[in-house]
Amino acid sequence: MKELSEKYFSNTLTEAEFQELEQALETDAAFRQEFYIELEIRQTIAQEKQHDLKERLKKLDSKPVPKTRWYLYAATITIFIAIGFFFFNAQPNYEEVYATHFEAYPNMVNLTNRSNNSQNEIAKEAFQLYDSGQFSKAAAAFEEVYKKHPLDYIHFYYGVSLMAAGNVAQGVEVLENHPWQENNNSFISSSHWYIGLGYVKLDKIPNARFYFKKVVEADNNLSAGAKEILKQLD
Repeated sequence: MKELSEKYFSNTLTEAEFQELEQALETDAAFRQEFYIELEIRQTIAQEKQHDLKERLKKLDSKPVPKTRWYLYAATITIFIAIGFFFFNAQPNYEEVYATHFEAYPNMVNLTNRSNNSQNEIAKEAFQLYDSGQFSKAAAAFEEVYKKHPLDYIHFYYGVSLMAAGNVAQGVEVLENHPWQENNNSFISSSHWYIGLGYVKLDKIPNARFYFKKVVEADNNLSAGAKEILKQLD
C-alpha cells in the first residue's frame, strides 16, 4: 500500500496500479484515512510555500472587514486570535460570521493518474469546475459521480460545492446526512465545521453550537477557530 501511495504522489502509477489503489481506498478504511492525511499534509506544505504569513497579516490589517483564508495551520489561527478578529462586534452578526469564515475547502485530490472512463472524466470535470469557482456546475457533477462511485471525498466536495454556490440549506443536509463517523473518515471535523457554518447562515445557532463543539472536542487544527466562533455566538 505504501508503495502505491508513493507512486501516486510522484505521478508514476500505471493504469493497473491506479485501479489497485482506488480499490484499496474504497475497501480499507485505515489506509484511506492515512492516505487522505498524507494528501492534507502535502497540500499544507504547498500552500505554505505560496502564502507568506506576514502577507496574510498585512492584508488582514488593510481591510475593515477581513475575510479569512481557509486555515489549515494552528499558527495561522493563533495570529487571527491575537488580532482580536473574533471580538470586533459585541452583538454577533450571523451573516457576517458566515461570510467571513466560509471559504471552499482546498482541492486536495490529484486526478492526474485516473483512467479515462466516463465516470472518472466526470470526476475530473467536477474538480476543474470546483477549482474555477463554478460551484453550481461542480455540485451537479459531483452528485452524478457519487451516484455511481460513492466515495466519501466526492460526497464531501459535493456538499461544500452546494454551500459555495449559495445552496446552504441543501449543502448542510448533504453533509449532515452522511455517515462520516461510521466510516471513520478524515473529513469528519471538516464536515462538522461546514455544517456549523451553514447553521450560522441559516440562523439556527443551537445547531451551529452543537457542531462547533464537536470540532472543539476533536482537538485538531480547526478546534481553536471553533472555540472562538462559539464565543462570538454567545
